[in-house]
Amino acid sequence: MRPFLSVRCLAVYALFITIAGFPVFAQQAQPPASYPHDMTEYGCTHRDEQACDTAPAPPPDYNPLVGTWVRYSLLRNGFSVQPPDAPLYVKFMNDGWWSMMEFPANRPKVNKPLEQQTPQELFKRFDLMGGGWGNYTNSGMVNIRHHMAGLGPGGGESDQERGWHFEGNILILDGTGPTRSPIVHARKLPNQPLGSKALVGSWERTAYSVNGTAGQPAPEHLLLGEDGWYHATVLPAGRKGAGGDQAKWTTQDYVTAYKGMQASRGTYNVQGSTLVRRHIADTDPNLEDKLSTGTFTLQGDQFTWSGTDAAGQKFDATYRRLKPFDVYAPMPARGRGAQ
Repeated sequence: MRPFLSVRCLAVYALFITIAGFPVFAQQAQPPASYPHDMTEYGCTHRDEQACDTAPAPPPDYNPLVGTWVRYSLLRNGFSVQPPDAPLYVKFMNDGWWSMMEFPANRPKVNKPLEQQTPQELFKRFDLMGGGWGNYTNSGMVNIRHHMAGLGPGGGESDQERGWHFEGNILILDGTGPTRSPIVHARKLPNQPLGSKALVGSWERTAYSVNGTAGQPAPEHLLLGEDGWYHATVLPAGRKGAGGDQAKWTTQDYVTAYKGMQASRGTYNVQGSTLVRRHIADTDPNLEDKLSTGTFTLQGDQFTWSGTDAAGQKFDATYRRLKPFDVYAPMPARGRGAQ
């Protein structure tokens, strides 16, 4: 009877492992979903006075701002300015970090270094582009975004205060001045399935090499949301703009302002030891809807990731987890840098 019992026990154990979801062999991450670059109309079956009647509900979280939002309406002093402004995508993380970016869909895909592009080509790439990243504070019904760096040149640390409330499932952000301008209407993007939440959080890239050559113009800040959406920014300090009408800038003006700057947003998935990012939108339009994929090793608050990026280059990267920022703590003084 002993051999029979051993076989039966092994079969029961194997069934338990399968049901419990423990991996019995290496798994490859399913590619994250592809979505339109412009999500302002996504999922809308009916519009009434510019409101979408199928917007998903805000996340059931103690901090209802957590998630990834698309601005579909922007009013300044009572006038609609989107368009011409591009839709803005803002991501609030549960650990107190945020990122936002806006650039139009369907920009020309000129696949040349910035130095080899004409001023007209560069204007079409960078016109109407904006965004930044940092941490944030919630004080009652006021959200204060602490800007630590921006996609555009110049500037420095600053704070931006916006009142917030919900109208149904729509997030309203408005100015805190007497006119309440600007007024933003935003919808939450649909949650995406994740094979694993091991990498959920906010990260800073501390080491990077491409095709065997080490170095990075600035650390990448990578926000991997529990909702399956990511934001990534590389924002070198010291960039300066030429000022005036950007349509009159020279090629060198654009190079000085934007060289080394990178930003992308999209969906991602983690399965087993594989991390895949889909660049739904990218400051380089040639990379849009491309995948960055590779295997990772997680040790405590650090992970290494090696694979092939959206441009087809081999890379090795090391990230450390950013210290969570208490969004309900009293506002800190200047100098809130990543820790």
